[in-house]
Amino acid sequence: MFVWPRPQQRELSTYYAGNYYEKPGLVFGAIQALRKNRFSGLSIGTVLDIGCGSGTFLRGMNSVGWKCFGTEVSEASKKFTKSLKMQGIKISYGDPTEIKCRAESFDLVTFWHVLEHLGNPERYLKHSRRILKKGGLIFIAVPNIESMSFRLWGPNWLHFDVPRHLQHFSPATLSYLLKKNGFAVKGISHFSLEFNPFGVMQSIYNSLGFEFNFLYRFMKKKARASGTRYLAQLVLTILTLPIVVPISLALAYLFSAIGAGDTIQVTATKE
Repeated sequence: MFVWPRPQQRELSTYYAGNYYEKPGLVFGAIQALRKNRFSGLSIGTVLDIGCGSGTFLRGMNSVGWKCFGTEVSEASKKFTKSLKMQGIKISYGDPTEIKCRAESFDLVTFWHVLEHLGNPERYLKHSRRILKKGGLIFIAVPNIESMSFRLWGPNWLHFDVPRHLQHFSPATLSYLLKKNGFAVKGISHFSLEFNPFGVMQSIYNSLGFEFNFLYRFMKKKARASGTRYLAQLVLTILTLPIVVPISLALAYLFSAIGAGDTIQVTATKE
């Protein structure tokens, strides 16, 4: 499933303007810092994070000994470059497929919720295969278009995010795309503490008529005060969180258990 007609790049760029690229807030930042744990069983090597944003994941990998590289297309994210460089993390800007990189130079390439933003994801998978060492690992996290949340809430689903999400993958379509481009799928996870419970929670609020993605934008410091409506929504959200949070957690675990979680995380090796 994909967005059609495809927005022009100039039009699409307006949806990434303002504070879209920001350092994650306290809650999101703490959860993102745990991303490195997913690879704790691997031998330490060299990692490339495509669309690294503020570099939270790379900071974590660097702290356990990995040699870290990242790519970004956003000029706004350059404000993080200096602090990352001081830690020995190199960030390159521009289209990842056009950045000079030796073949078979990485042990791990990661796409943390990036592939759904790309107009031609197959191009990036082919490039990833070229720069991965033989037997190297690719990791991809994306929303799951076959999730129970999408079936229940449709366009009110947090992870739908039209038009920024140009592609919408299922476990089958992402596996097919990887196999087609020379990868062997090793595992698919249907649960993410970082994305699934909150995805369910925000989708519930969206369906109840709250300002679209209000809680998400508030936690990401994107919500702006707009009088009594803003304050009313904020108060109502705070009052209902003790009820909505446990419901969201329970549903997120249930959906994942039946293979229909909000997101999927796929690991594959270069054949």
